[in-house]
Amino acid sequence: MTSTRDEWKTELSRRFAAFVEAYERGSLEALSELFWHDDDIVVVGTHSNLHFIGWAQVEHSFRTQFANLRDIRVTLRSEQLWHCGAPPSTMACLTVPSMDIALVASGKPVTFEGIRVACAFERRDTEWRMVQMHWSLPRSEVLVDHEYR
Repeated sequence: MTSTRDEWKTELSRRFAAFVEAYERGSLEALSELFWHDDDIVVVGTHSNLHFIGWAQVEHSFRTQFANLRDIRVTLRSEQLWHCGAPPSTMACLTVPSMDIALVASGKPVTFEGIRVACAFERRDTEWRMVQMHWSLPRSEVLVDHEYR
């Protein structure tokens, strides 16, 4: 694979924009195409109920969120910062120092401001997908019970 630094950053920025769009639309199908479906991928947040390992748990989390949250809107408040990713690397990390999410939960509008996000992407052949995501949330209330059985 021969791509410049700008090309991989552009591609990964598109992938993250696709994540935001899929999350806002509540599209599990679109999100599914953005993650590798490995048993050891990890999505975590600062809340005690936001720790998921493996695609089955990650998928369950998104399904549960979409069943309970409405009118999700994501606003990036800071520049996306990219690390690594240029060939021959197969890993890249995105950090977003500040992002807001506004939504409706239990019929009430809620806004989370200043969320810090980090995503690890892995390239397999020519395709990049997420293998890890972390959300650091500034508010402590739990909006959705994610109990996984």
